[in-house]
Amino acid sequence: MARGKKSKNDHDTENDLCDNDAKEQQDVKKVKKGKKEEINVLKEIQQALGNLNLVEECDQEEPVPARMVDKKAGSASDKNNKKGKKGSKEEEFTNEQPKVEKGRKKKKKKKGKQLDVNANDAPNTLVKTNGFAGITKILGMDCEMVGVGLSGKHSILARVSIVNQFGHTVYDTFVAPSKQVTDYRTAVSGVRPEDLPGAPHFKKVRAEVCKLIAGRILVGHGLSHDFKVLCINHHPKEMIRDTAEYKPFQAAFGGRRPSLKKLAESFLGEVVQTGEHSSVQDSQVAVRLYTMFMEEWEAGLLVN
Repeated sequence: MARGKKSKNDHDTENDLCDNDAKEQQDVKKVKKGKKEEINVLKEIQQALGNLNLVEECDQEEPVPARMVDKKAGSASDKNNKKGKKGSKEEEFTNEQPKVEKGRKKKKKKKGKQLDVNANDAPNTLVKTNGFAGITKILGMDCEMVGVGLSGKHSILARVSIVNQFGHTVYDTFVAPSKQVTDYRTAVSGVRPEDLPGAPHFKKVRAEVCKLIAGRILVGHGLSHDFKVLCINHHPKEMIRDTAEYKPFQAAFGGRRPSLKKLAESFLGEVVQTGEHSSVQDSQVAVRLYTMFMEEWEAGLLVN
């Protein structure tokens, strides 16, 4: 072989290196393009939110009532309200309070039987009484589960609640179990055997939830668990705001993932989940946490 001439293998190696370099450059361009598209989507979301003017003009119709099941079963909220004392105001899950003007003292909360908040706790600020009660661009969601199987460790959906950005309930229903319930987990879920007969079937509830949250920012705490029992895996990541995953909240607790109860106490001054949980109230807490830090939250998304 003549000196200075390259063999066929040398040429093949150079060609392979050139192909690899070209491929790497294409991959880098794709990553940059994807990142740019994600930032553009987030900017569009923020522009749509505006200066906290988050109510959709097309949704300014009559307020949408909480989802009701048949008369025999009743709605989730009605079932629990019946357990309160007679004569007490039926606002167990909404906990609405009169609007407090600057310079005036907050009114003390009336004592009464509550599932989630002690009677002597500080006034609840989770619902804006005079706020729009219909569908808004921001929704909060939470689910309650019951156990199935021999040990009751497997979870299925038993109740789902959705509130708007002002804390008003726009959807709330129990769900007929698709399997035999072996553990109602009442101490935590608040669900009892008499709550589920006559409730709508899972497929119907799932379809209604999907329709309601489509195209809207969804707020919750540990939403991955709710999505799992609802069999929902298509809600866009850029439209999800999870208070359990928000880094500044985790930083406030030493880098650990905080519970919704601790977040409510630390940032809202609310004592919740002292007994049976309320999926409505948990949704209200998550939404309030998000709207309180919305500007910082959205700005952080653009940076990251």
